[in-house]
Amino acid sequence: MLENLNKEILSFKETAIMEIANFGRNHEHTTGQKIYPAWFGEGDTSTSKLICNKTVEALNTGKTFYTYQNGTPELRIQVAQYMNEVFDINTKPENHSVVSGGMMGLRLVCDLIVDADDEVVLVGPVWPNIRSSVLLKKGNIKEISLKLSDGEWKIDFNNLLNSITSKTKMLFINSPGNPTGWMIKKEQQDLLLKHTRKHGCWLVSDEVYHQITFNGLAAPSFLQLSKPNDRLIIINSASKSFDMTGWRIGWITHPEELGQHIAKLVQITTTGVPEFLQIGFMAALENYKSITNKLRQSLKKSRDLMFDRLRTWDQVECSIPDAAFYAFFKVRDMDNSLDYAKKLIVETNVGVAPGIAFGVSGEGHIRICFAAKEKFIIDVMDRLEPVLNKK
Repeated sequence: MLENLNKEILSFKETAIMEIANFGRNHEHTTGQKIYPAWFGEGDTSTSKLICNKTVEALNTGKTFYTYQNGTPELRIQVAQYMNEVFDINTKPENHSVVSGGMMGLRLVCDLIVDADDEVVLVGPVWPNIRSSVLLKKGNIKEISLKLSDGEWKIDFNNLLNSITSKTKMLFINSPGNPTGWMIKKEQQDLLLKHTRKHGCWLVSDEVYHQITFNGLAAPSFLQLSKPNDRLIIINSASKSFDMTGWRIGWITHPEELGQHIAKLVQITTTGVPEFLQIGFMAALENYKSITNKLRQSLKKSRDLMFDRLRTWDQVECSIPDAAFYAFFKVRDMDNSLDYAKKLIVETNVGVAPGIAFGVSGEGHIRICFAAKEKFIIDVMDRLEPVLNKK
């Protein structure tokens, strides 16, 4: 039966994060022991009632039909206003397309740009879905790795620049980064933009964590340095900044002429984001200051609670992140993070994401999502400490 299916799909394995999540769920089911899941990248706070109420109101008034492939005109206006205010830029509604989540946005962009054998440069460790999206298009990945040094994630920037040549079709940057929390500096953004202009390659920047920072209001965006004709695409999502992971709604910021082609891809994939969800998202954008300020304050408390202990543990080498909501740390003398994560489930009942899920440069590390309530974090740290703080 399977021999007649797409060989590329058959050759793909589930991500190591899903493997560990399934392992943990099965362990919980078979043993009856409670598992503390910190493997996925989402918070444990439900979406604001303000957003939900607007969505329910839209459902009750019949907003349940097919709609615009790029998003409703009203929402695209709202997205442009939001982006212009947050980043002090000047975009038009036509520069934004609404899609079914940041992941779908990235997948559509890879469909739009990457052909078989195209070279894609990316900075790792990075969330696994970008690799899968490139490999499904049979592209070739050249990865430049961040290094944890002196308590900080750093990049050999000259190496990154030199890796981008006339053969490069696309450069992918995730900043603020998952899993490291690394943020690219504005002067580095400027140099990268100039370098990609020189070589004519696309620069795709995943900025879904731009509101989740601890040293300022928003992370710097490539849009603040760009020109209208730059081959620059920005991926964003409602998931992280607005506690809307399950809603599956995001947006792409792009040169205006790409809009019609993105619409074609939306038409043959999802047909478009349901209008009632778009109306709910408009409520999120209209109230973004209060929502994101509250979120940042909560996440900073959670981060500090976790790292006040984590940074003192004997088996751990870590960097306190300035952005995103992950602890991504090296475990001394551990070289198989997938097996180690399974061991932690069995011994501590805590589920973490193995570093290998984020590429070879992530091996030797594990990731814990700290977007959680205080009691959950304390319980997780109490359970992990005997294993990670032993002499």
